[in-house]
Amino acid sequence: MKKVICLTLCALMFAGCSSNSKADIKEGKATYTNDKGEVTTAKVKLKNGDLEEVEIDETAQGKDKSKKALGNDYQMKQASKIGKEWYEQIDFLEKYIEKKGVDSIKLNKEGKAENNDVTSGCTIRIDGFLKAVKEAEKNAK
Repeated sequence: MKKVICLTLCALMFAGCSSNSKADIKEGKATYTNDKGEVTTAKVKLKNGDLEEVEIDETAQGKDKSKKALGNDYQMKQASKIGKEWYEQIDFLEKYIEKKGVDSIKLNKEGKAENNDVTSGCTIRIDGFLKAVKEAEKNAK
């Protein structure tokens, strides 16, 4: 009987220490069409107002599959200065934005990142991607 009472008291004590507050999670989505007719889709998840997840994809005009869905079949690796396929560069960019935010990225006149810590993993034009992410953040609020 003492064990049952002790276990019950311990369970109540741990329940009292747990947090009842729920995280405020909001999701947003936006699209951006560039001058080539390529449509960028950005999805974000905010947790308590902070950017937690970023997802970016792009579909070329008249194509059924997105660049992420094409994977290695997009065949950018050969032309890439860093030897990365499109989806690999976007994955790097998504993680960078999740850690440091969109506003930490500086762009040159061609719409490419100037930050060395970005260009080490993403050398493609990203200005449209950043616009879509910013708009998705606004839509999530």
